[in-house]
Amino acid sequence: MNKLILFLLILPGFVNAQSFHPAPGNPGTNAIKKDSSCFVSWASGGTIQRGYLDIADTTIIVSGSNRASFGNLNLALGPATGSVTDVVSLGDSGIATLSFDQFIMDGPGYDFAIFENGFMDDYIEMAHVEVSSDGVHFFRFPSTSEVQTVTQASNASYTDCRMINNLAGKYRIGYGTPFDLSDLPNDPDLNKSAVTLVRVIDAIGAISGHVTTDQFGMIINDPYPTAFESGGFDLEAIGIINGTLGLTDLEALNVQAFPNPATDQLQVTLNGEAILNLYAPDGRLLLTANHTHSTFISMEDFATGMYQLQLIQNGKQQRLNILKK
Repeated sequence: MNKLILFLLILPGFVNAQSFHPAPGNPGTNAIKKDSSCFVSWASGGTIQRGYLDIADTTIIVSGSNRASFGNLNLALGPATGSVTDVVSLGDSGIATLSFDQFIMDGPGYDFAIFENGFMDDYIEMAHVEVSSDGVHFFRFPSTSEVQTVTQASNASYTDCRMINNLAGKYRIGYGTPFDLSDLPNDPDLNKSAVTLVRVIDAIGAISGHVTTDQFGMIINDPYPTAFESGGFDLEAIGIINGTLGLTDLEALNVQAFPNPATDQLQVTLNGEAILNLYAPDGRLLLTANHTHSTFISMEDFATGMYQLQLIQNGKQQRLNILKK
């Protein structure tokens, strides 16, 4: 959403519940300031899939495109800056999938936080959040919206953040909305000690037609339509709170990979036969091979970034982060 436009603010009363954390500066908030010392790393790569300016009318064209176009991926990488223009706009149902130079792990308290560029506490654009540890299976945080669905939210609407939980964009610019991996159910396809990707999916916000719903099937109501270049969720940054550069030991396979960081060639050793997979920083499967004792992988033509190596043997698996310089 274009935060540089001045809007007439309407402040209606709400009769809905107010069950969740309040805005920054209020007792009980869980908002995390952008320069908090809790952050150990920030997003370093990823992909963007732009959504429409208006998913209900794809004939609308702005600057030669019917999709959001403000910003670019690089503006969502690195630390949050608190700038309203240092963002990439996703458009209706647009998707950002970001990768990191560390694993995100389920540690004490919150594990990562997502920053949007809302210009005030009460103007909120929301997005679903999903994570993956293998680049194939993604798991969505169970979200809740208690925002009324009688009147369509618009660019002149007021939304109380206390009615929102586990949706990105809950807090104003400069404050991250935190997420805790323990909120996700345990699943064999999700290694909570080695999350590699965070996916942010714009909530369209319409209360009829192309609706987006929370975990209970309730419609999510946020400003709609936003048919301009900077429409939809505006991703500013994703910061890791609990992270590690190490390998995960949950399955106890004795995998060795060296040198790490790698430059031209990576040697992988593991006694016996196994399936070897190598994933790109954006989660794409780059190669799969039958491993026997020792495997050499050419890294020479790969771009700089954090790759994930996975070996599967007799129903067990091991994942390692491989940094390509």
